[in-house]
Amino acid sequence: MGYFWRKSSTALLTLAFTGLASFGPAPADATTGGANASAGFAKSVEPQPIVGIDSVTPDEGSMRGGFTVTVTGVGFAPGQTTVRICGIDIPPASVPVNPQGNILTFTAPACTAGQTQLLVTTPTGSASTVFVYDEETLPVTGSQIRAPLMAGTGLIVVGALTLVLARRRPRTAAAVTK
Repeated sequence: MGYFWRKSSTALLTLAFTGLASFGPAPADATTGGANASAGFAKSVEPQPIVGIDSVTPDEGSMRGGFTVTVTGVGFAPGQTTVRICGIDIPPASVPVNPQGNILTFTAPACTAGQTQLLVTTPTGSASTVFVYDEETLPVTGSQIRAPLMAGTGLIVVGALTLVLARRRPRTAAAVTK
């Protein structure tokens, strides 16, 4: 095992003060016209928040629209955030953002089935992700609803036509007397 032995605390204090020297006031520079010299502080620039999307719930929905979409991320601005989905702009009045700026919600518009871009825009930037609109499907099987609807409609038409033709068939005298 090794041991650490120090001769004096002076070397340690010298090292500490040398490291702290870089935290002092900034010198005046030509860009601020010497304003920093009197204030004793360097000019600070506050960074703009980065806009980002972490998750979208649900990440897919019915092509009929009308459902609520929740987007979780960073940098959303309450009252200043817009959403563009399926080529439709949703204004800030319809996009509530929580005070922390990390959750927003909106009602999805109707759109054709397939993938579309979901774009969130604020005054400081924008972020996007993919959202999927699904075709209408049957709730239990998940198969497309178009084919069963067309088949059902065809059966109704054939059944109605059969009823109409059956009622118009003339009755014979033998059938009436029995």
